[in-house]
Amino acid sequence: MTAALVLFLAGAAAEPDAASPVPSAPTAEPAPAESPAAGDTVLPESPPPAAGETVTPESPPPAAGEPAPKVPTPEPVGPKAVPSEAAIARDSRVTPIDRSRKSRIRGTARTGTKQRFAVEFKIGPYLPEVDSRYSGSGFGPYATIFGRTNSRGETVKKPKLGVMPIVAFEWQFAYLAGPIGIGTQIGFFRDRADALLAEPVAGESIRSRADTVTFGMVPMALLATYRFELVADYFKVPLVPYIKAGVAYSFWWIKDGTKKVAVNEQGEKGRGGVVGWQMNPGLMLRLDFIERGSAKKLDVSTGINHTYIFGEFQLSRLRNFGVGNSIDLGDKTFFGGLAIEF
Repeated sequence: MTAALVLFLAGAAAEPDAASPVPSAPTAEPAPAESPAAGDTVLPESPPPAAGETVTPESPPPAAGEPAPKVPTPEPVGPKAVPSEAAIARDSRVTPIDRSRKSRIRGTARTGTKQRFAVEFKIGPYLPEVDSRYSGSGFGPYATIFGRTNSRGETVKKPKLGVMPIVAFEWQFAYLAGPIGIGTQIGFFRDRADALLAEPVAGESIRSRADTVTFGMVPMALLATYRFELVADYFKVPLVPYIKAGVAYSFWWIKDGTKKVAVNEQGEKGRGGVVGWQMNPGLMLRLDFIERGSAKKLDVSTGINHTYIFGEFQLSRLRNFGVGNSIDLGDKTFFGGLAIEF
C-alpha cells in the first residue's frame, strides 16, 4: 500500500500540469533607428499615394559597368528665316495692292478709305461789276450810291471791296490721275450806304443819316471739277492743283430806307436774277504731311481722307451771256479757305 502510493506520487510529479501555461519563445525587439550623422543629407519620405492614384516606379539605377543612358540635347534656337514674297503672297488672304503705272492713274493703288466727296469753306473780297457797262460821265449808278464819299456825301471813289463767304460741296465719281467730280457752291454778298436825299439842301449833306440803302446777292454755281492728286497720293508732294468751271446764277435785290424792295419811277421793283458762267483755278496744300500717322488714323476712324488749305482765282460773268440790257454781277477775285475730302 505504501509502495503504491509512492509510485503514484512520483508519476504525477513527472507529468506536466495541464492548467499551467506553456512559456513561448522570446520575440526579437526592433533595432532602434540610427540617428543621421553630422553633414548627412536627410531626404524627406514620399507621402503615401492617395486612393486611386497610380504610382509610377522609378527607373532603377544602371548596374555596375553599364553606361549611363544618354539625355537628348535640345536643338539650338536661332532666328527664323524670313519668308519670301512669293510665300507671303501664296499664304496671304489679302489681295496685294497693284502699284503699276496704270493702277496709279486709275486710282486703284490708293490706300485708305474710299474717297467720294469734298466740302469747302472759303472767303474772299468781292465787288459786283454793276457799272461795267456804264459809259456816261462820272460814276456809274452803283458807285454813286455805294462808293466812298466826302463829308457832304458826294462819291469821290469807287466802292470798297466787300466780303463774300462761300460754302461748296463736290461729288467725286471717277478718278483719272485725280478725282473728277461735279459740285455746287453758294455765297452771300451785301453792301450798305446812306440813302440819297430826294431834295438835298444846298451846302449840306446830300445823304440821309437815318435811312440806308442795301444791296444783296446770293450767287450759286454748278461746276465740273478736276483735282490732280496723283503726285500727292504716290510721291508725297503735298500740292494739288485743280480747276472748276460751269454755269452760275445769282439772285439780287435792293432795299430802300424803309427796308422794302426799292421801286423805280417806272414801277419796276429792284430785284431779279441773272445767269452766266464762272471758272475757278486753284492750288491746294494737303495737310497730311504735318503728321501722316495721325492723318491715317483720322481716315480710319472718321472717313476723312485728306484736309487742305487752298487759294483760288475766280472769274465770273453774270450778265445773261451778254443778251439784253441786264445787270452784271460777276467779278475777278480770289478766295482762300479750308477743304475736306471724305
